[in-house]
Amino acid sequence: MTKPFKGLFIAGLFFFITNISFAQSDMIAAINGQIIPLKTLEPGADLADLQKLKPILKDKEIIGLGEATHGTHEFFLFKHRMLQFLVKEMGVKAFIMEGDFAGAQAMNDYVVNGKGTVDKGLQGVGFGIWMTQEVVDMANWLKAYNATQPAENKVRFFGCDMQWGSSAMAMLKEYLTPTNQFTPEMEVAYAATKLYAPSLNSKDKAAIKGAVNSLNKIKFTEGDTAMYRHYVRELQQFIIYIDAQSTLFPAKQSDVRDKCMAENVEWIANYMHHSKVMVWAHNGHINKTAGSDGYKRMGMYLANDLKDKYYAMGFDFNNGSMRSFDMKQRKNVAAEMPKARPGSSGDVFAQCAEPNFILDFKSASADPLVNTFLNTNIASVFYGAQYNGEAPHYVTHKLAETFDAMIFIRDTHAAMDEKQPDVTK
Repeated sequence: MTKPFKGLFIAGLFFFITNISFAQSDMIAAINGQIIPLKTLEPGADLADLQKLKPILKDKEIIGLGEATHGTHEFFLFKHRMLQFLVKEMGVKAFIMEGDFAGAQAMNDYVVNGKGTVDKGLQGVGFGIWMTQEVVDMANWLKAYNATQPAENKVRFFGCDMQWGSSAMAMLKEYLTPTNQFTPEMEVAYAATKLYAPSLNSKDKAAIKGAVNSLNKIKFTEGDTAMYRHYVRELQQFIIYIDAQSTLFPAKQSDVRDKCMAENVEWIANYMHHSKVMVWAHNGHINKTAGSDGYKRMGMYLANDLKDKYYAMGFDFNNGSMRSFDMKQRKNVAAEMPKARPGSSGDVFAQCAEPNFILDFKSASADPLVNTFLNTNIASVFYGAQYNGEAPHYVTHKLAETFDAMIFIRDTHAAMDEKQPDVTK
C-alpha cells in the first residue's frame, strides 16, 4: 500500500468510525428524550414518576410484566411497585402469576380472605423461583391492601399455568366427596397427578384421561361453578401437555403450555368481567412475536385475540447477579451474570442518561431515530431460573414487535430467599 493511499485509507476509516460514533450518540440522545425516568424501584414510594403511564395504560385490559431472569431482586421489587400503581391508580382487580391455576387459589385465599399462610400460598403457586422475600412482601402488601377494601374492590390472585394436575384434582375431590361423586377411578388418577409429569407411563396417562372424561360429565350446581368447571379444563390442558412431550420436538410441549396459559389468562379476564388484569411472567411468555427462538408464546395469542387491549412490558438489564439454583450444591446461590453483550439492547440502554427507566415504544417511535432502532433486529438476553456459568442465552428480535414497552434496570442483584419465620416468638 503506497503512503498516499494508506493515508487516504486511514482518513476514510477514521471518518467511517467517527460517523458511526455520531450516529450511535445521536440515537442514544434520541432515546434519552423519550424515556420515563424511574426515581425509585422501591414499593411504597410516591407514584408521581409513574403518572405518565396513565394515558398509555388507560384503555388496556391485560398488562403483562415480564422479566429477563427469574431471579432478579430489582425486577421483583419494581413489579411490586407496578402492582401498587396499577391497583391504586389504574383499577387493576386481578393479579395473575406464572404458576398453577388451581394451586394459586391457596394464595388467593390468603390475600383476599386472610386464611392460611403466605408460604402455603407460594407452595400452591408451584415454582420455587417465586419463594423469595420480594414475592412474600408483595403478597403481604396485597393482603394488607385487601383488608382495607370492600368485597367488590379486593384484588384477586390467580395462576395461569397447567403443568401439574394434582391441585385441580384435590379441589375437585374436596367438592365431590360429600356427594359421593369422587370415584375410585378418580382417586387412582389423583395419585397419578402427584407424580413427576415426565415419568408418567401409559397406564398413568390412561387413568388420568378416564377420570377427566368422567369429571367433564359432572354438573356443578353449588358454589363457584365456573371455577370448578375450569379446574376440569385445567386437567384437560394437563393431558394435552403431557401428550405433547417429545424428545424429537421439545418445542412442541412448550408451545402447548403457552397456548394453555393464554387461554387461562383470557378465561380469568372474562371471569373478572374484563376489569384490568396484571400478568407476571417471564419475558419469553409475555412477548408478542416469536423472535429467533421460534417459540409460540402466550403473549402472541393474547395480542392476536385482544389486539390493542393487551400491553406487554419487557424487562432488560446491563449488569449484576441473579438468584439461581446450583445443581451441584443443590441450593439457591447468587450467580454473577455476564455484562450485556456489546450491541445488545441491554448494552444500548446502559448508555442512556438514566440508570432505570421505562420506554413506551408507541410514543417513542415519534422520533425517527428511535423508531428505526426499535424496528431493527437486535439481541436481548433471556435467562430462566438458572445460570451456572454457561454462555448467556440471547434472542434476536425487533423490540417494537416483541413488546409495547421496556423497563430497563442498569444494575441488578440476586433475589432474596424467603425469610423463615422465628418460631421461638
